[in-house]
Amino acid sequence: MIRRGKPFIEVAYFLSRFGCSNPPENLQANSWKEAYRMFFEALNEGRSIETFEHSLKNARDSFDAHFPETNREGWKDKNGNLIKLSGLNLDVFNAFKMHNETTIWKNVKKYSRLDIEAHKQEIANLMAIEESETDFTYARTEGGVKVYISHKIERNASLRNAALKIHGYDCAVCGFNFKKTYGNWGAEWAEVHHLKPMGENRKIKRTTDPEFDLVVLCANCHRMMHRKKGIVLTVNELKSKIQDGSPSPHA
Repeated sequence: MIRRGKPFIEVAYFLSRFGCSNPPENLQANSWKEAYRMFFEALNEGRSIETFEHSLKNARDSFDAHFPETNREGWKDKNGNLIKLSGLNLDVFNAFKMHNETTIWKNVKKYSRLDIEAHKQEIANLMAIEESETDFTYARTEGGVKVYISHKIERNASLRNAALKIHGYDCAVCGFNFKKTYGNWGAEWAEVHHLKPMGENRKIKRTTDPEFDLVVLCANCHRMMHRKKGIVLTVNELKSKIQDGSPSPHA
């Protein structure tokens, strides 16, 4: 578990004290989720986006009961009494309690990303990467076909080797071959991608056929397959996006 540092707790205090049903006005955020994500870049310390959001919300909740004017109950014990602050939470509470919103905002503003629209796209990109690195994903192709992607299968040595033996080492999308570019250092290397159309009943187990369910890709094309959260392209869909006359994606 990643320890919450002082800047993290300071932001949580700011969100709790100066936010009511909506986030503090200084953030100009439309939702609490959007507000939390504005601090992700500076304060995530290796957390995933989802974990960061939960952690910052929990840290905010620990202060909520101490600001009844926000109409959020926050953390209380089973008898409805305030849970006492301790450690960094108590230190920050005592340090900030005599300051106004303007002063505290100056202190936490440096941890925020206020270019909301640009940051939304960056977060979307990061979420797509995080999703592509989970063990499995339910998604759709660009054409709307429901698919199941299992990274456990992609990392399964026997299935991976079988797919490479069947398909070879050329990327199925752009044709890149690691050995042709890197010599012996790149010999017998490529990435394997799993993409299986999924029936309505997800509980039905299907075996993986390396000839039809696995495809060989280069690292660039593999990442582009997962470019957007919730969408995984097919080989043909990604091929159609390669611009005519464009240089090789590996040039």
